[in-house]
Amino acid sequence: MNHRAQSSNIGLVLLLALTITSAGVVVAIGSSALADVQQEATADRAAHAMTLLDARTAVVGLGEGSVQTVQLGRSGGGQYSSESESGWLRIRHRNYTDNETETIYNASLGSVSYRSSGTTVAYQGGGVWRQQAGGTTMVSPPEFHYRGTTLTLPVLRVRSTDAASGDTTATIRQSDELVRVFPNESDAYDATSEPYVNPVRNGTASVTVHSRYYEGWADYFRTRTTGNVSVDDDNRTATVVLETTSVVGAFPYPEKDEAVPVRGIAEGHSVTDFETSIRVGNGNGNGNGGGTANNLYVSFYIDEGARAYEAAVALPTGIGNYCKNGPDDVDLRMDVYYHDESTTEGVHRWTNDSISSVSGPVQLACEDGDPVIQIEFTSSAQNLTYGSSSVDEDTAIDWDSLDDGAPDPNPTEFTHDGDDGENTTYDYVDEQNLRILTRHYFAMFGPEFKLRVHHGPGDSGTARIDVSGSGGVLRYDTIEGGAYITYLHVTENNVTVELD
Repeated sequence: MNHRAQSSNIGLVLLLALTITSAGVVVAIGSSALADVQQEATADRAAHAMTLLDARTAVVGLGEGSVQTVQLGRSGGGQYSSESESGWLRIRHRNYTDNETETIYNASLGSVSYRSSGTTVAYQGGGVWRQQAGGTTMVSPPEFHYRGTTLTLPVLRVRSTDAASGDTTATIRQSDELVRVFPNESDAYDATSEPYVNPVRNGTASVTVHSRYYEGWADYFRTRTTGNVSVDDDNRTATVVLETTSVVGAFPYPEKDEAVPVRGIAEGHSVTDFETSIRVGNGNGNGNGGGTANNLYVSFYIDEGARAYEAAVALPTGIGNYCKNGPDDVDLRMDVYYHDESTTEGVHRWTNDSISSVSGPVQLACEDGDPVIQIEFTSSAQNLTYGSSSVDEDTAIDWDSLDDGAPDPNPTEFTHDGDDGENTTYDYVDEQNLRILTRHYFAMFGPEFKLRVHHGPGDSGTARIDVSGSGGVLRYDTIEGGAYITYLHVTENNVTVELD
C-alpha cells in the first residue's frame, strides 16, 4: 500500500474541512456585523425622522399650524407606535403658605416611538430620546425653557394611540384648544384662594417627569438648571426643584417678628429699592395713633447664623396728638447695626438722633389723621454717623451683648467694588448715607434669608401698629445661577399623531 499517497489524501481532506469551517465563521461574523450596522443605520434614520416629527409637532401644538405630515420612512424590522398614556408630568408648588403643597399640573405626556431589537427612539414632551442597553440619551431637547429665573413649559401631549410598520407616514393634528395652566387667574391655590399669578412666591417649585426615558430627562434638567435634580429608579422619575425668588416688589407688612422672605438675591449690592410705610394706630383717624405713638420704635432685622443686622427708627416721647396738632417738627432717631461673629470688629453702629419728622426719606407723615412712619432705606439723602447708637429701647437683637466691650468702636472696612464706590475704611464719627449702608449690609447675606419686622414698646407697653394699613416695597437683582424661579409659564398643548 502506498502510505504516502494515503497521507496526502487525508491532509487534503482536513485542509478542505478547515477552509470550509473558517469560511463559515467569517460569513457568520460578517453577517452579524452587517446586521448590527444595518440596525444602527435604521435607528439613526428613525432618530432623524423623530427629530423632524418633533419640529412639526411643535408647529401644530404651539398653534402655528393645524395639520403637518412627516415621512418616517421604512421601519425595517421594527415598528412605529403612538401612545396617549405613556409617561406623565407633574408640577408642584411646595410651602407656598404654612407648609401647604399645591399640585399645579399633573397629566400624561404620551409618546411616539420606534422600537427594534433593543433600541427605542421616542418623541415625548417635545424632545427626542434614544434608549439602548447603555441607557438613555437625548437626541433633541424637550420643551423646557429656563432663562434667568423664568421657566416656560408648554406641555406637548400626544393624545392618540396607533401603530404602523413598513413605510410609515405620521399625520399630526391639533387636539383641543391650548389650555393656560399658569398664570391663570381663574384658578386658585386651595389653602389661600389666591389666583395662579406671577411672580411665584414662597417655597419651591418642582417639575417631575415619569417616563421610560427618565434618565435623559434628569440629564437635561442638570444641564439647564442648577436646581436640585433627583431620580427615582424604582418609579422611573426625574425631578428638578427650583427655589422661588419670593418677594420682588410690594409686600404686606408682616406680624411682629414674622418675615418678608428674600430668595434668590444676587451677590453684591443688588438691592435697588427698599422702602416702607408703617401706620401707627387703629385707623380711626384720631391723630394720636391709638395713644401709643409716643416712644414707639420699629425695625427690620436679619439674624442668620453668625451674622446679624437691624435698622431701627424711634419716635420721641411727648409727641401727643401729632397729626391733630400740626404736625410739629420733632426729632426722630435712627440706628443701623451689624455684627459678624467671625470678625474682631465688634458691632457696627451707625446713628442719627436729629432727623426731621416732617420731610426727607425718614419721616413721620400723616395719612387720614394717623401717623405713618415712612422710611426709604435706599435713599442717599439720609446720612448716619459711625460709632454709636441713639435708639435706647430694647431692639429685636441685644446688640450690647454682642459687642466686644471696647469703649470706642473698632474701624470697619467696606470692601465691595461696584456702583457704590466703597472700598473704604470707616473710623469713629465718619458718615455714610443710608442707601450704601442698606446695600452693603444686605450683601452680607444671601442668596436667601428672612427679613423680619419688630416694634415696641409704645406708652402702654404694646406697640399699636396697624398691620393691615402698612406695607413696603423691596426690589433687588435676582441670581442668575439657575436654581431659582420667579416667573412660571405653563400651557397644555394637545396633539394627535396618526400613523399610516
